Amino acid sequence: MPVRVTDALAADPGERFDVVLTNPPFGKKSSTVIVGEDGKTTTEKDIVERDDFWATTSNKQLNFVQHIKTLLAIPGRAAVVVPDNVLFEGGAGEIIRRKLLHECEVHTLMRLPTGLFYAQGVKANVIFFDKKPASETPWTRKLWIYDLRTNMHFTSKTNPMRVEEPARRGLQ
Repeated sequence: MPVRVTDALAADPGERFDVVLTNPPFGKKSSTVIVGEDGKTTTEKDIVERDDFWATTSNKQLNFVQHIKTLLAIPGRAAVVVPDNVLFEGGAGEIIRRKLLHECEVHTLMRLPTGLFYAQGVKANVIFFDKKPASETPWTRKLWIYDLRTNMHFTSKTNPMRVEEPARRGLQ
């Protein structure tokens, strides 16, 4: 597949994939800086509106979660790195979370060590979900949570995470 440089959130690309693994860009809000003829700058929020999205929001992570769900074929599987705020946000976040739990089987949440992605102090998670066919009853019934944050201390130099780590900690 050729590499295309475009705004991934602008429209449904039409293509569907069996697996999507991604670390979407961190940063809560999207905006565009406009420079006028007089040199003054203004900022406009980029709110993504798409027919295939459950909610309209300027939150990039929430829009990427919706986009990834659209990209998946049925059945399709995804693993997505998201910051903590995506999991607990109200408003559009709550709508998206509820629809994701209903329309997909969200089966695993892995809490990553603080600062592993983006910047020191930023808490991130990986959510794993499978896209399923339409159903009146929610697909998500059980959620496995792997916590690599509580009482575990990893640093890139003194105590790096190793491939054996999950098994050593009883996570299989």
